[in-house]
Amino acid sequence: MKFSRPNYGISRIDQPDKRNHGWFVRITIKGELNSRFFADKSYHGKATALAEARRHRDALVRKLPKTRLESLARRRRHVKQSGTKGITHVVTRDAAGRKYQYWQAAWRGDDGRRHSAKFSIAAHGEKRALDLARKHFLEIGQPLEPRGTRSPLAGKTAGKKPRA
Repeated sequence: MKFSRPNYGISRIDQPDKRNHGWFVRITIKGELNSRFFADKSYHGKATALAEARRHRDALVRKLPKTRLESLARRRRHVKQSGTKGITHVVTRDAAGRKYQYWQAAWRGDDGRRHSAKFSIAAHGEKRALDLARKHFLEIGQPLEPRGTRSPLAGKTAGKKPRA
């Protein structure tokens, strides 16, 4: 089977302190987890271990129901990114199956709760909706940080006391 993601169900494991290097296959079939580790050393190299892991994965995938196979074969769509932390492109469908697209600004308020504002692409156009989301962030006092930067609040939970 041809996958849109060639390493579907396969993860790389590198633990130098434990001298553990290889590929780990995990596929769930009818609620049962099937997993197996392919060590680089056992298969005389990284490439050979990956090839064996893919062969094993393919054998497992043949056991999947038809609907799961069809979803695996579909191409993953490219996700639009704003480049700004907290601003994302969203595509959704209503109950009638109509597709809606919008740029969403999402943030945590002073109360610790999540808030968001949506800007329709149909109503404003692609560029204008993105600009409105960024402008909204500035109006509420949120900084426009580049995506990938760590927030000083990351890892902290609002309203909870630190453990002693």
